[in-house]
Amino acid sequence: MMEHTWQLQLFKKSIKKRETVEAILRLLPRLTHERCLEIGCATGVTSYLLRQRGGEWVSVDFEPEHVNSARSLVGNRVYLIRQDGLDFESNCFDLVVGINFLEHIEQDDHFLTEMARVLKPGGILIFTAPKGEQYRLGYALKRLYGFTADQKGFGHARDGYSPELLRDKFQKAGLEIEALNTYSRFFTEAVEDTLNFLYHIQAMRKRPKTPLASGDFHGMTSPVSEAGFKDVGWAFQIYSLLFPIIKGITLLDRLIWFRPGYMLACRAKKVTSAGQWKGVGDKE
Repeated sequence: MMEHTWQLQLFKKSIKKRETVEAILRLLPRLTHERCLEIGCATGVTSYLLRQRGGEWVSVDFEPEHVNSARSLVGNRVYLIRQDGLDFESNCFDLVVGINFLEHIEQDDHFLTEMARVLKPGGILIFTAPKGEQYRLGYALKRLYGFTADQKGFGHARDGYSPELLRDKFQKAGLEIEALNTYSRFFTEAVEDTLNFLYHIQAMRKRPKTPLASGDFHGMTSPVSEAGFKDVGWAFQIYSLLFPIIKGITLLDRLIWFRPGYMLACRAKKVTSAGQWKGVGDKE
């Protein structure tokens, strides 16, 4: 059954990923037959869950293994894309969802413009990314693990976006932010980063001489294929046994409810007139 696929088994034990999905779904409008684009589908779990909310979805990612994984979960409307743009016509989507990828893109302003270009006038963009606040304790933990942009941590071009910076970038791209929330406070961040680090260490021991592929956004911090998931089967079983304790640690975030999260999720509307944008998907 679909619920027992390796992607969904892993998702059920991934607290931060579940918070990301919840943050997206809170911002998602009611869908019927709208044409929707998901950017950064990863292994396909978000693709699977978004399709359950209605709409006609196309999903894309930058890594071939992710595309293959997502296709195995949701079918063939999943495509590989490049970092230089979106190979779609302008004004063709009612909704675009961008999930935790823009911080990896060197030319992020250009790619943000591409996301606005493919949206219809009045279309909605839902977007998630880290805030990258360098003065907070969670950032110090990321630095300890080597996950920060100045350490070239897994392809990061930057550590994230402050709400002020994001509003400015969106405005320049012709997008107006309607709602902005944060999620994933310290304890959830600490658990996620520690688990990613432990998985990375184990993966590097088995493949110490394997360089990261160009555009590899995750750098072996979690399984990206069924074979990779089976390869850590014993570790996942141990993690599953410890999961109630680990989840209990993340629940300590409720004690610091007054602190903003380390991740942001926003909904924006395209306010630029139709036809202004021209990008890689347009024909002369």
